Amino acid sequence: QMGSVLDLSVTKPVSEARGRLADFLRRRKQLVEIRKAEKTRRHNAGQPEIRHQIEAMIDLLTHQIGDLDRTISGLIEDDQVLSSQARLLRAVPGVDPTVLATLLGELPELGTLDRRRIASLAGLAPHARESGTWRGARRIWGGRRKVREALYIAALTASRRVPALTATRDRMRTKGKAPKTILIAIARQLLVIINAMLRKNTPFAA
Repeated sequence: QMGSVLDLSVTKPVSEARGRLADFLRRRKQLVEIRKAEKTRRHNAGQPEIRHQIEAMIDLLTHQIGDLDRTISGLIEDDQVLSSQARLLRAVPGVDPTVLATLLGELPELGTLDRRRIASLAGLAPHARESGTWRGARRIWGGRRKVREALYIAALTASRRVPALTATRDRMRTKGKAPKTILIAIARQLLVIINAMLRKNTPFAA
């Protein structure tokens, strides 16, 4: 009944290649978090034997992460759609291999939606907080955290190398905006640029 009443958009299933990519990305993030925890424990090891065990675990995790990076790279190159999108993304300042793989694996809608909907999916669109007659400040919330985090990383570099983003950063600084607010705005603007590139299949233009 709901389907007959509501004007629902068609949800396309994720391709097998993207599904595999998302799985390997998830495992990579798990190993990175474990390695980070082990590096923290190393400072409080106390005994040389314990420190040696921790360092051996860090080395093992680093090796496995490297294996996953090669697997992820191979998955992208072996799929025609992913490899085509990857060639466009690699030209964007700030989009390193990890950011690239995250965008392809965790945001398959990239290049298929308008700027507002893609920003909302990534959790970079401000939403009003309202209750009855109360109106709160508009803030970002929800969305795909891993995508948002990847875009934050890319935005740090892009804000120094892409003139349009640099101008946005400087303008917001002049207005006294908080650093986090500026980073969110840059990440959202960068996502809009990338989304338009993939939708139109056009290369990056600074």
